[in-house]
Amino acid sequence: MTTERDPRTRIVLSWLREETHENAERVLLRAVDEVDTTAQRRSWWPAWRTTHMNKLATYGLGAAAVVVAFVIGTQMLGPTPSAPGDVGGAPSASPTRSPSRSPSPVISPTPVATALTVTHALRPFGPGGFDDENPRAASITFTFDAPASWETFEELGVSIGGNDWPDGAYVGFYPPEVALFSEPCQTEEVAEADADVPVGPTVDDLVTALVDHPSLDVTDPVDVTLAGYSGKYLDLQVPDDISECFRYRPMDAHIYAQGAGQRWHMWVLDVGGVRVLVETNDFAGTSAQWLAEEQAIIDSLEINP
Repeated sequence: MTTERDPRTRIVLSWLREETHENAERVLLRAVDEVDTTAQRRSWWPAWRTTHMNKLATYGLGAAAVVVAFVIGTQMLGPTPSAPGDVGGAPSASPTRSPSRSPSPVISPTPVATALTVTHALRPFGPGGFDDENPRAASITFTFDAPASWETFEELGVSIGGNDWPDGAYVGFYPPEVALFSEPCQTEEVAEADADVPVGPTVDDLVTALVDHPSLDVTDPVDVTLAGYSGKYLDLQVPDDISECFRYRPMDAHIYAQGAGQRWHMWVLDVGGVRVLVETNDFAGTSAQWLAEEQAIIDSLEINP
């Protein structure tokens, strides 16, 4: 029979006749020709001859397909690597290095909360402070929480940044007996002179004296309650240029300005009939963090007469 007339043969050949499979095609044709030319032994069951021969042809094509599959598989997989020491064998492929795994990200531990505040209990009007002669004033205790970074200034208060220009801050307490200077910008000659503007003992007396002073820049006072005690609140602004002053000091029994543009925030309170001044100082350059800490100190304040 003619090999290419068989439909199964044509299907295989149509695929094998690609340029890359020429060797496999020759193998198939040779196998099929051998099937066609092999002499067939007669059998005593002639009625089954055609069917039997068709099966033989099928088996022959199946064997040829196996050979073709083997050849194709060999071509696709490439030559068998030669054993070590073989001469002329295909070179062994260099081992491919597996990509290194990136190290797992290191997660920084969450900072452990520590004791960031210190509780202070100051008696600024007693011994070691202003040493007020009024025993009622001397016994008043100011208790508050401040960050550990804030330093105690004797018995008078706490500060950070030294309370210095341009960014320091301070929280302090001042006694009942105060008077004002008619000229807060003091020369060296008069720096140690006594204050010459007397002030009465009440909250309103001190607030009125500050508001009415012609040389002081203060805000309008407002009613306020702090640590359970009522009083008045106002701000005093130190001038932006105090270079001509040996000291800028509006009142006695009080610190002088620590730099140009310092801001004084004043709570003038009546504590059981004793006038006290609670004050914070800062500058335009004081950080938001320190301002928040300053306010937190005020918020934590307790006053015990």
